[in-house]
Amino acid sequence: MRIALAVLRRDRRSQVATVLVALGVMIAVSLVLWLLAAPNGLQARADRTAWRDGVGQGDKGAISVAMNRDSYDGKLIERFDVARTEQGAIPVAAGIAKFPEAGEVLLSPALADLVRGTPAEELGNRFPGVRIAELGPEALKFPGELVAIIGHEKVENGYPAVDLRGGAGSYRDDYHGMLYLLTRVGLVVLVVPCLVLVASAARLTAAKRERRLAALRLAGASPRQVVVMTAVETAIGAVVGSVLGVVLAQPFSHLTAKVPWEGGTWYPGDFVPEPAVVAAVAVLAPLLVVGAAIMGLRRVVNQPLAAEAKRKVRSWRLLTIAGALGVFFLGIVYAQEASGDGQFTVVLLGLGAVALALVLAGPVLTAWVGRFFVGRWRRPSTLLAGRRLAGDPVAAFRGSAGVVIAVFTGSMALTMLPGLESQVPYRDSTWLENAIVAEQVTHDITPLRLATSGPVVTMLDGTIRNGDNGTYVVVGECADVAKVLTGLHCQAGPAVYSPGPLQGNEFKSSGGKDTLTAQLPAQYETRPFEGSGRVSAVIDRGLLPSLAGEVSMVGVPTTPENRDAVHTALIGTLPGVRLVDGEQRGLFGDTLMADLQRATIIGLSIAAVLGGIGAAVAAAGSVIDRRRTFGALIAAGTPIRVLAHALRREVMLPVFAVTIAACGAGIVVGLGLLTLARGMVGHGEMPITPWVIAPVGVGIVVALVAALACGPVLRGISPRDYAAE
Repeated sequence: MRIALAVLRRDRRSQVATVLVALGVMIAVSLVLWLLAAPNGLQARADRTAWRDGVGQGDKGAISVAMNRDSYDGKLIERFDVARTEQGAIPVAAGIAKFPEAGEVLLSPALADLVRGTPAEELGNRFPGVRIAELGPEALKFPGELVAIIGHEKVENGYPAVDLRGGAGSYRDDYHGMLYLLTRVGLVVLVVPCLVLVASAARLTAAKRERRLAALRLAGASPRQVVVMTAVETAIGAVVGSVLGVVLAQPFSHLTAKVPWEGGTWYPGDFVPEPAVVAAVAVLAPLLVVGAAIMGLRRVVNQPLAAEAKRKVRSWRLLTIAGALGVFFLGIVYAQEASGDGQFTVVLLGLGAVALALVLAGPVLTAWVGRFFVGRWRRPSTLLAGRRLAGDPVAAFRGSAGVVIAVFTGSMALTMLPGLESQVPYRDSTWLENAIVAEQVTHDITPLRLATSGPVVTMLDGTIRNGDNGTYVVVGECADVAKVLTGLHCQAGPAVYSPGPLQGNEFKSSGGKDTLTAQLPAQYETRPFEGSGRVSAVIDRGLLPSLAGEVSMVGVPTTPENRDAVHTALIGTLPGVRLVDGEQRGLFGDTLMADLQRATIIGLSIAAVLGGIGAAVAAAGSVIDRRRTFGALIAAGTPIRVLAHALRREVMLPVFAVTIAACGAGIVVGLGLLTLARGMVGHGEMPITPWVIAPVGVGIVVALVAALACGPVLRGISPRDYAAE
């Protein structure tokens, strides 16, 4: 131990290596703590909104709740229409002052401010009643969320609920569990670069340390003494870096709380990892660094004279990629059939295995590239780089490992992103752009006619059945329905508007309550219908006279000037109905897509920065390791410019070779994850764009910039260093 401390006190290169180890561990620890805090943030949101998840869990309940998503001025509003079905006290969640009785309203602070500053006919009339209190932060997903709870005598379309307290929150159900899967994927693909950075930091100046320890072994030092010296020398920088990483994690979490997700930012306490997690990471990071340094001493401990021998890598490492991909796709198959907390465990294990397999197989490709250029060199710098790659491919690839993982992550993300765009909520082409349609209507629509001056189109939706097969249709006056439905061109007289003859004559209305049935006449006229949305046919009411006056859908055409007023009238007079509004649905889809794009950019930026830092640290470490060799070359007359070119080629050549394989693996894994996501959501496409190969070019640029970082270290070497050795 005294020898190790003496080396650190007197050897400037060991001091530089210790500082680099501390920086590498600091960055890795702070990032790992941030990544592990992300699920905590999502879970904190789920806990605060658990009161919204208890609706429809049983057939009976003390209250009836209709949940709908509303919008105003580009902002989403979460709306809950509630009514009491039993007498007695109704438990409520923290942040909800009391259960609102008929004529009472609870608004979130941000929504209350918005209502006060907006004309009532545009927004305030959507929430009729006396405002009894404001919702507290304990009941809101994020600061500034727009939420309303409106009490009624009766909610026609409500679902039973026991109370407004809910149970244990879980974010794994958000959007069919897709966000849960994506957060876990992000954790895995970003933790692996952190581990690579830690390993690179642990192996800094490894060659110089091995020569020194081999000399000590030959001088009589025991294996235990050699191991202790290495552990002490490495642990000092690792422990300091771990402490600094824990300290930096706190302000980093507050900075992350400013990043929007699902329409809003976070509360400051959301991104705080649990104390046990902080302690575990703070202890494990130095242990991993020390363990990696000790594992690299096996040859020195057992065979001191072999410290300078060339290291060979076996081609079997390439098989690990195939094995890891096999585990990954086995996990895809399992996840499609399973459910519960362990649904994605095998998928994530396979994903991490693929990333680690790329790191493990990288030295093999590096050795092949080195041998290729040794046999075909045209410049001295190429020969020097080729001999380094072929002679010690493990050390040569170490600087490229982080960049390779970044390319793998980028190709995977850019493969998935276009497919995810087709899986988020989208506005279909069923209804006209200027129409707002209310579904599941069981109300008297007279108040709506009085509240709006625009035309009110009444419709009845259902299916024409032929055995087990059904065609979704709408019954209404053709001239009226054409005001809100796309592709409908009416002619005089009752008819069926359909792309082809209907398969069946029996009409059955939608909805589980008071189902209506009717028979089409044996003979009727079929006219063309060019709609491309959910509605397959339109039936004139004249063909089904027994259904006259029956209504399950109401549509109102709007203008830009009266759209908010019509929206308010529909919600205010038909509480609890589901509104189909392209603007609102587009807002939700745009918000979700913006979240995914933002998360992708942040994740890829972190992976690229980690890869660049790892490459720069490893490149600088390789120069320090070979200070004697470079000093001898300079003393023999080799220009520093040639050595600088050789160092850049050492980084660039393996990166170019291995990133192509990493890009291919990223595309394959991305397609597998898209297949899983499509099965969870129920629809979606799997397009591949030319952008999937962009990470290869970015990776090469990052590696080149990192290689330039070793220039100052190289220029600090002189022939005197060779004499000093």
